[in-house]
Parts: sequence; structure tokens; C-alpha cells
Amino acid sequence: MTAHEVFQQLSQRSIRGIMVHSYFVDYFNFLNLNGYKRMSEYHAKHEMKSFKKLHRYYIDHYNQLIPDVRFENTEIIPASWYEHLRSDVDTETIRKSVKEAFEKWHEWERDTKALYQQMYKELYDMGEIASALEVSKMVKDVDKELKWVCRKHLELKSMDYSIGFIQGEQKFYHDFYKGKE
Repeated sequence: MTAHEVFQQLSQRSIRGIMVHSYFVDYFNFLNLNGYKRMSEYHAKHEMKSFKKLHRYYIDHYNQLIPDVRFENTEIIPASWYEHLRSDVDTETIRKSVKEAFEKWHEWERDTKALYQQMYKELYDMGEIASALEVSKMVKDVDKELKWVCRKHLELKSMDYSIGFIQGEQKFYHDFYKGKE
């Protein structure tokens, strides 16, 4: 694998990360969970910033553009939702959907960390130490998010995805992430 191929894979994953978090914005907005929606907006913006930083690094250090690559669609929002109104959503759907969302989010971050670690190793093994160190920052960043989403998932699970608990924390997350903008 070449450095160019490594950066293509990193770029592809970054684009998909933007999409994943953008879909979660609509997902939580549809469920009327405005705190989780605002949290997802924050993460989507963070993913975009990381994507642009990756491309800037590659252009500045390799003097090339990373070409667009094809990627598969990330299915976050169930297809059946497109046939419903927000008013159709009941409490059980919210509970189930929050559980599924945090499971998907956890899986996404776990797989992203594994890929980033693999790309770090590829760069390190080919002697691209500076680039490997740049990717190590991405590994650290995703590891931090993975830790948080794992804890959040376990907290929700311990509350049996209580609708009262879920609704009760929306204002906190809404205000917290609004303050980060």
C-alpha cells in the first residue's frame, strides 16, 4: 500500500463519518430529540473539520490532491421512516430507535478506530513517520469519541432506554452543544 492509497482510505472514511453524523442529525430530529440532534450536528461539523485538515495535510506534505473515491451508502435512517410523519412516532419507537442509534454509533466509531490504527501502522511501516504521527492524532480523537459513546450506550442500557431518562437529558445536551458552537 502506498501513502497515497492510505490517504485515500482515510479520506473515504472521513466522508462517510460526515454522512453518518449528518444522518443522525435527521434521525434524532425526526424523533424530536433535540439534544441528541444538536450533539450530532456538533459531531458532523467536527468530522468536516477533520476531513479538511486531512486534505490540507496531504496537499501540503505530498503536493497532490486526494482524489474522490466511491463509497457505499451508510444506512442509518430506516427506509420505512420516509413514509411517516413525526406525529406517527410513539414512545416505544423512540426507545427502540435510540438503542439502535447508539449501537450503530458505537459500531461506527469502533470500526473507524480499527481502520485508523491500521492506516497508522501502514504509514509507520513504510517509513512515513510524520504522516503516521498525524494519523495518530486521528486515532486519539476517535478513541476519545468511542470511549464517550460506549459510556453513553451503557448508561442508556442501564436505564433500560427509559423514555423519561432520554427526554430528561435533551435540554442538557441541547444547551451544552449550543454553547460549543
